[in-house]
Amino acid sequence: MKTRKKPSLKKALSKVDKAPKELYGNVKVDLSTLPCLKKFEREKITANFDADLLEIIRKLAKKHHVSYTTLMNDVLRKVFVEDKKAS
Repeated sequence: MKTRKKPSLKKALSKVDKAPKELYGNVKVDLSTLPCLKKFEREKITANFDADLLEIIRKLAKKHHVSYTTLMNDVLRKVFVEDKKAS
């Protein structure tokens, strides 16, 4: 069974740009402002966490319907990157 490719927002927007202007008007979209395209490059690592801490993180992530790795990335970014810029 052939898997379906995930649609590309950039490709769809480029098709809109190439379409006759009468169809859509003269709308310009700054792709850099779209949050879905501001994804950071990720690197897979192995890290060891205390079991009780990991359980708390997993429960919190499940409660908010996000992956625990995304939650950890966001918290670490806030602590080590964004808070450093503020001080």
